[in-house]
Amino acid sequence: MIKQKKQATYDKPSTIIGKDTILENSTLKSKSSVQINGKYYGDMKVEASLAIGETGYIKGNIEADFLLVAGKIDGNLKITGQLHLTKTAKITGDINTASIIIDEGAHIDGKCSMSNVKNNVNQIVNNKDKSIENKNKDNK
Repeated sequence: MIKQKKQATYDKPSTIIGKDTILENSTLKSKSSVQINGKYYGDMKVEASLAIGETGYIKGNIEADFLLVAGKIDGNLKITGQLHLTKTAKITGDINTASIIIDEGAHIDGKCSMSNVKNNVNQIVNNKDKSIENKNKDNK
């Protein structure tokens, strides 16, 4: 069975935090897309797409499948898919992502690593090796 590749879905978020909203001392966990246009103080784990609008500000660590940033983040990012920083994005913290797009004008103050790519390649190779082993067992 072929596993379909996840895709970013920024156009229809199921949760929106408006620009006049402030959430403090929170932990946000979501399995569907989220958009932040206000201020959010706390950590986030989004198993889908996360969009930070131009008026959005996050102070906390973020784990997400996909992240689009037009606002400001003070915290570390762990993105399993693609990270896109627009020209208005400002990141203070370390970044770990599988794929990154940085528009001219975006600011990053921290380290950026793409170790997920290496881990994903190793996982694909290991799965392929296991598949070949299983096929060889079936042929005996």
